[in-house]
Amino acid sequence: MVILIFIFGYLLIALENFFSVNKVIPSILMAVICWSLIIFLNIPVYELDQHLILKKNPKYLLLFHLGKASEIVFFLIGAMSIIAVIEKYSGFEAIKDLFYTNTKRKFLWIISIVSFLLSAIIDNLTATMVLISILKKTIYNYKDRLYYLGLVIISANAGGVWSPIGDITTTMLWISNKVTTIFLIKKIFIPSVLCMIISTLIASYMPVFNGYIQIKKNDLSKYCKHRGFFILKVGLSLMLLVPVLKTIIGIPPYMGMMFSLGIILIIVSKKYRSTSILDDVFKKVDISSILFFFGILLSVSSLESIGALYSLSHWINETVSTWKITTFLFGLISSIIDNVPLVAATITMFSYPLNHDLWHFIAYVSGTGGSIFLIGSAAGVSAMSMEKIDFLWYLKKISWIALIGYVSGFIYLLIYPFFSL
Repeated sequence: MVILIFIFGYLLIALENFFSVNKVIPSILMAVICWSLIIFLNIPVYELDQHLILKKNPKYLLLFHLGKASEIVFFLIGAMSIIAVIEKYSGFEAIKDLFYTNTKRKFLWIISIVSFLLSAIIDNLTATMVLISILKKTIYNYKDRLYYLGLVIISANAGGVWSPIGDITTTMLWISNKVTTIFLIKKIFIPSVLCMIISTLIASYMPVFNGYIQIKKNDLSKYCKHRGFFILKVGLSLMLLVPVLKTIIGIPPYMGMMFSLGIILIIVSKKYRSTSILDDVFKKVDISSILFFFGILLSVSSLESIGALYSLSHWINETVSTWKITTFLFGLISSIIDNVPLVAATITMFSYPLNHDLWHFIAYVSGTGGSIFLIGSAAGVSAMSMEKIDFLWYLKKISWIALIGYVSGFIYLLIYPFFSL
């Protein structure tokens, strides 16, 4: 029953325009109904702990998953708020001239490369949010902007997989002592570059990227430009501080993001004597996207708790002859189902040693595979909410490009041992 409710809710989200139902509604209801069924019917629930499956009280497990979901939600609130501060003080407007070019195709390559590099420094979700803000300041045609945004999602997810702080699933593997930074970069950097380059190359021949582009000249005053650059540097530096704090002090990312938010609010309040900064910033936080993401996380956690995801992963492991094919299938599954519980189940299910090739395959497929469908990654979900992207439009226009990029990088991973001989 829980699985059927999830499938039905997912279809309502995917066919949002057809049913004329805002995706936030099925997302929240799906989470509530799934967990209500588990509690009311006393369905056995489990928690994966190392190589054991521990039976748990459903109410306890709900609180546990609520805490995990809240970590991501508060991270999102902090990141969105910092971006809102940067936007309020024209930080992205100030750098618009850096993206100036005279053709759509060149602008596509600039956006893809920046997305790829930025997601490795901060994370793919935040990088996507930043690029959405920049695109809004440069590409005023909504239909054209959607195509650029599709490539931003692919590039940001590809850029996040080769950095231990670039994607949450890669970070999970890193923290669980499955991969080390040097080996991760050595094995995953080139396939992730191939994924980004090949996807962008294919997209660059689409008719929408032909011709010239008209980017309005920056009409900010000297003072506003200077202020914008300053706030942008402060904001991005504070975001970069989050993984540093996690590495040195050990505090969770959401606490580091909240700390960074507090610091930037103090700076702008004192430097620019803005007493209404909090009201202005929090009005711009997209509550609907936060609730949507929150509902998705709790819905997926219900499948994880009843053992559905573990059973699926275990069935694939027993059915498929080699783990390389298994990881390829995991990448495809991550395009439909959130990759976080999938990777968590994988970490528990396999007992391969540190830096085994399987972990590098998992790092690559769980991130880049999420680009195939719009709902398969945090970057895609965020873009879907912020720019009202239609699921079926993405499926028709962008998914096939993401799939080719995904397969290209995976093929390199398969033939990599021959290069190292």
